[in-house]
Amino acid sequence: MLFGKRHLSVVFVLAAVAPLFVVPLACGSSDDAPATGDAGPAPTGTTTTTGTSTSTTPPPDASPPAKPIPFKHVVVVVKENHTFDNYFGTFPGAEGTTMCKKSNGTSFPCPHAPNFTSHDLSHAHSAGLVDYNNGKMDGWDLPNSSSGTETDNLAYAQYHEEDIPNYWQYAKHFTLADHFFSEMIGPSFPGHLAVLAAQAGWSLGNPDKIPYWGCDQPADTRITIQDQKTCMEKQIFPCFDIPTVPDILPAGVNWKFYGTNFYFLNEIWSMFNGVNSIRNGPGWQNIVNVSQFETDIDNKTLPAVSWLVNQDLNGEHPGIPGEGICNGENWTVKKLNKLMASEYWKDTVVLFTMDDFGGWYDHVPPPRQYGCKPNEPYGLGFRLPLIIMSPYSKPGFIFKEVAEHASIPKFIGKVFGATKTLHDLDPAAQDAQANDLMNAFDFNQTPLVPLILKERTCPSF
Repeated sequence: MLFGKRHLSVVFVLAAVAPLFVVPLACGSSDDAPATGDAGPAPTGTTTTTGTSTSTTPPPDASPPAKPIPFKHVVVVVKENHTFDNYFGTFPGAEGTTMCKKSNGTSFPCPHAPNFTSHDLSHAHSAGLVDYNNGKMDGWDLPNSSSGTETDNLAYAQYHEEDIPNYWQYAKHFTLADHFFSEMIGPSFPGHLAVLAAQAGWSLGNPDKIPYWGCDQPADTRITIQDQKTCMEKQIFPCFDIPTVPDILPAGVNWKFYGTNFYFLNEIWSMFNGVNSIRNGPGWQNIVNVSQFETDIDNKTLPAVSWLVNQDLNGEHPGIPGEGICNGENWTVKKLNKLMASEYWKDTVVLFTMDDFGGWYDHVPPPRQYGCKPNEPYGLGFRLPLIIMSPYSKPGFIFKEVAEHASIPKFIGKVFGATKTLHDLDPAAQDAQANDLMNAFDFNQTPLVPLILKERTCPSF
């Protein structure tokens, strides 16, 4: 999350209705039909004549015509600091595990995670590299790993269905992706930025000062980045000149970032603060308080693209007094109940995920080898949960294709008919090669009904 470990005395999911684009998945629309009087190509299949009427039955292996993408709204919910194994390691049919591996080659049953954690886990880039252990995914017990000096095995712990029952209900009712990876190995700054930009400006960590994390920081603030030509590290001011999703949205496709003030800030905390063209341009007016989300639904002014992010006590970040998993789940349920009960549900897709791995164990190595090569992106980080919720999500489906943070900008661009990718504007952006998530949907199915869930009574701290 926001500060590596976030041990502080003050403690610290993602469209008004406008003209939208509908993009067909394949050719074969009615515009391609032969003109009147033109017989067109000879049909295949079986021809049946009854009286003066003749009909042709398609061959048995013919696929139904592709339907246009029906979405007019995309909502991206970004919560804090959990791996796939930590939330869904015991989910039926998913690639999870109940056994955790240590660096000496032994395995042991993954412990049960508590609603409130006694401490945070390091999710710094350097700690993640130790956890990664050259791809062996067994370094969580090593010095300088995410466990740090702790010996309680918290980093290996998992939540079960009874701990996050509503998240499991979403996953069972809609689609759960079990090979969705962060764009790099920790922590929060690059994780949040990748959801907006399909890259992180090659940043390796968080800025060295708080609280804004971007262009509003004091002038002497620095962040470590990796030069993409030399792979050498250097320090820069954390205000990046990189393109983000709004730069590729067609005219008329609007957006908002719904966030919180993070306790003491006089503005909404948003990683758009780290993007010069947004923070110092007209787009900054689209950064609003999360309470506006429900108001916009009621007023029928929800934008086409929304980011929904909580940085207060409902972000699910470990180690923060009062910030339990149950409270964070309730926050999400309340927002999604409002959305699903509205007229927007029929053409909306919700992408629920995390910003980074938070220091928790995951047993699946990133499929793109980690490490810097000149003029190439560094490899992927650890697996994160991704729940894909919409009327057209394949119900009860485990999406096993490899996807990543950059898949979210890729998906948004495809839904709204973007003519360019972020990669076209900046080669560091990874959306061009990323999975577009389209195989998680069946646009021919009977639309799924909303899943209205009950908020839970949460334990006290």
